[in-house]
Amino acid sequence: MHLLLRLLLLCLCLHCVLWTVPARGMDLQDLQSKLWQEQQAKEKAEAEIAALTDKERSANAKLAKMEERIHSLEAREQKIGEKKQRLRSQYRDLQGQIQALGQQRKRVRQEVRRLLPRLWEVSIRSEHFKAKVFDAWPEADRQAVWLSRLTDKARDKIQDLGAVGDRLEEKGEELQTTRARLSSKEKELAAMRRELTEQRLEFANRLHDLRRKKQATHEELAALEKSIDRLKSRLGSMDRRAFNSLKGELPWPAQGKVVEEYAKGDGKFEDGIGFSLAEGTGIKAVSWGDVAYNDTLRGFGHVVILYHGQDYYSLYAFLSRTNVRSGQKVEKGEVIGQAGYFPAAQGPGLYFELRRKQTTVDPRLWLAKAP
Repeated sequence: MHLLLRLLLLCLCLHCVLWTVPARGMDLQDLQSKLWQEQQAKEKAEAEIAALTDKERSANAKLAKMEERIHSLEAREQKIGEKKQRLRSQYRDLQGQIQALGQQRKRVRQEVRRLLPRLWEVSIRSEHFKAKVFDAWPEADRQAVWLSRLTDKARDKIQDLGAVGDRLEEKGEELQTTRARLSSKEKELAAMRRELTEQRLEFANRLHDLRRKKQATHEELAALEKSIDRLKSRLGSMDRRAFNSLKGELPWPAQGKVVEEYAKGDGKFEDGIGFSLAEGTGIKAVSWGDVAYNDTLRGFGHVVILYHGQDYYSLYAFLSRTNVRSGQKVEKGEVIGQAGYFPAAQGPGLYFELRRKQTTVDPRLWLAKAP
């Protein structure tokens, strides 16, 4: 009857544990889900980096073409600059020619002014000569030649003055044309350089943005890779900590004399192992787990029950004191309490059980071989 009561109490206790302790299997699933999400994010970041790399390559190619156009423009600028120098030289020459022509016209005008009075005199004399009878032909011939030469000279000077005026007008038009060509070339070059400079700046800004975004994505990818490595490490650690993989490797909860053995059948009924221990012996957790129960239980004294995941539990009974609290996580081999009075040992000892769900299992199949 005592055994049935004990079993009932343990079943009730473990039933409460099943409802109150979160299963570590959920933690594993959460990690696996998180790992999958991070891997998806990594693939997305890698695809984005590839796309950004293509865009960067395209932008670099366009920028290179832009640089070629700028270099070509600079070469054109140099040629136009040389042409501008020649045009300026021509411009100065034209100005000099115009100035010389202006001085020439001034001199011709002065000569024409000097000739006009004489031409007037010639005109008066010609009227006089018409009425005068010369005594000798030589004198008449001399007067006629002199009058003719003077008239021709006056006519030539007047023609020279007209020619100089025409040349001045021609050179003035040529000067205006040269000046207009210079201004046109300067405006053309300025417009081309302004356009190329704006395009170059636009491409440079786009390239800078692409590289900045790519750098940020690289950093994001690096962070994702670190997170994935950590998650894999945690998953590996959890796999190594998986309770069902530790069968035959669990450390003993304490070192002492076994006074009760697990037994089923042949009229024997014992759910765990009992130890006789020295007073004050520390009781250790056989694996990583959560404190599911930490309280007294009728017939078992002070009891600590640890949940190890995968529906496995370990029970430590007849403790004199405990070092843990309910809900606390404990490490493998961590001291969770001290041995108290155990009736079967008639002194300090420990009663230890392993269960899967509500069914006990033979601890010796799970514990490492005793030294």
